[in-house]
Amino acid sequence: MKNKSIIASAVVALISWVVAYWYEPFLPEMVPTHWNASGEIDGYTAKPWGVYMMPMVVTGMVMLLALLPKISPKGFKLDEAKRIYDLIILIMSLFITGVMVLSFESALNKDLEMNNWIMFGIGGLFIVLGNYISKVPKNFFLGIRTPWTLSSDKVWYATHRMGSWCFVLAGLAVVILTIFKAPVAWVIGSLMFGSLLPVFYSLYAYHKLEGFNKKES
Repeated sequence: MKNKSIIASAVVALISWVVAYWYEPFLPEMVPTHWNASGEIDGYTAKPWGVYMMPMVVTGMVMLLALLPKISPKGFKLDEAKRIYDLIILIMSLFITGVMVLSFESALNKDLEMNNWIMFGIGGLFIVLGNYISKVPKNFFLGIRTPWTLSSDKVWYATHRMGSWCFVLAGLAVVILTIFKAPVAWVIGSLMFGSLLPVFYSLYAYHKLEGFNKKES
């Protein structure tokens, strides 16, 4: 069966609604929706939006990302990498649903260390995405999209090969730092380093592979 991952993503979206519905009677009228750097709740959203906001996000994301490849212009089609793209949608939908469950549990258990769980999850997400982004061809909605990667297939693939390592290493660093309860600034710094280094590398790769002074034929 084709598009198994998309079907699974739709199932995850449906499950997110069911889970939210199950939690709703147990949640306070003001549901925690934001935490500061110290892990303390500093933002609330009233029911029902505080309960069903995340299921709406998951559903909207799955629908939008499933639609985008169908309207992609020529030269930016996913083609054989569509399976990887659909798998990434599934991973993202699972991640957001997991964050929703953690937020609900935080509302019921004030001792839950929300920031640690979120950072641990983000680290894992970076590791997983790092294993797949190098396989995604040039497109407008997924990957390391800079003016230099979008203008050259060679720069796109070179940047994503390097970027995949950056994502994996940054994810591992975040997981390890979270386990040892390192300062939040170190964790955020690791994520920023892993995210920004490929952007600067794309500029270097373009200069090396394409050059800025070459005349177009």
